[in-house]
Amino acid sequence: MTAKNTRQQLTRALQERRLMRFHRRFEDGWVNGYVVGIGPVFLMLCEVSDHVRFNGFGCYRLGDVKNLQPAPYPEFIEAALEKRGEVFPETPAVALNSASDILVTAGRLYGVVTVHAAADTPEACHIGAIVSVEGGVVWMQDIGPDAAWEAQPTARRLATVTRIDFGGGYETALALVGGPPPEPVLRERAPLRLVADNG
Repeated sequence: MTAKNTRQQLTRALQERRLMRFHRRFEDGWVNGYVVGIGPVFLMLCEVSDHVRFNGFGCYRLGDVKNLQPAPYPEFIEAALEKRGEVFPETPAVALNSASDILVTAGRLYGVVTVHAAADTPEACHIGAIVSVEGGVVWMQDIGPDAAWEAQPTARRLATVTRIDFGGGYETALALVGGPPPEPVLRERAPLRLVADNG
C-alpha cells in the first residue's frame, strides 16, 4: 500500500469513526483503535486495548504503519464498550505537525507521556514528564516502574522518536502513585548543544 493510499484510508476511517487495526514497523502485534487525527508525519489513534476498553491515545509515524485494515468484529467490540459504560473519550488538542509539537502539547495536557524510539531500542520506552523541547531534543523527567521520579532530566533526540503515548492506563497509574514530578535539576546547556549538534 502506498503512502497516499494509507493516508486516504486513514482519512475515511477518521470521517466514518471506523474501528481499525494495523501493524507497526519495529514492533510486533496489532494496534486497534479509532483514528482521531492525521498530521504530516504522525497519526493519532484512540486506542482500544485487548481487554476491550479505551486506553488513551497513541501517535504513530505514518511511515511505520503496515497492513492497515478494518478491525474484525467491530460490532462486538463496540457493543462491549457500550455495555461496560465506556464513553468515547474527547480528542485532546494535541498538535500533530511534528514529534516536537506532539510532545509539547501532550506534555501540557498530561502529566506523564510515553516515548518510544523503536529504531534504536525496539524493546524499550521512556515514560515521564516533558520538561522542554528544543534544539532537536526532548528533555524528559523520567518516572520508573516503581513510580519514583528521577531527579535530573534526560535528553533524547527527536529524530529517533517513532511513537508517543499518553492518557493510557499505565501512564495514569504511574502518575497517580508517583504524584507530580519534583522540581527538575536542570543540566548545563553545553551538553544540550552537543546532543543537538551531533544529531
